[in-house]
Amino acid sequence: MKKQSTWLWVLAGIIALALFGDEVLGLIGAVIGLIVSIGITGLVMIAVVLGAFALVVAVGGSIAVAMVVAAVALVAVLFSWLWPYLLLFGIIYLLVRKRPKAV
Repeated sequence: MKKQSTWLWVLAGIIALALFGDEVLGLIGAVIGLIVSIGITGLVMIAVVLGAFALVVAVGGSIAVAMVVAAVALVAVLFSWLWPYLLLFGIIYLLVRKRPKAV
């Protein structure tokens, strides 16, 4: 009886592949294309956000707190290319600002 049910599953799989093979291969291609289009930087960004979310949930925070932390991590990673410029502008501002007179 087990041998016959195995053959039925194989037959059902072959029929499903014949009927829905294009859609399955299209879905696999779309997922691979999405990963390639995101690139390494995007995958690192997603990993950082997921890591922040998992850390907050593991420590005992609620899902809402974890979502906020993940959103802050996403914003920080998205604007990470701005930090050197912001630091440089901050240093320049400190050098050229009018210093208040000491009383």
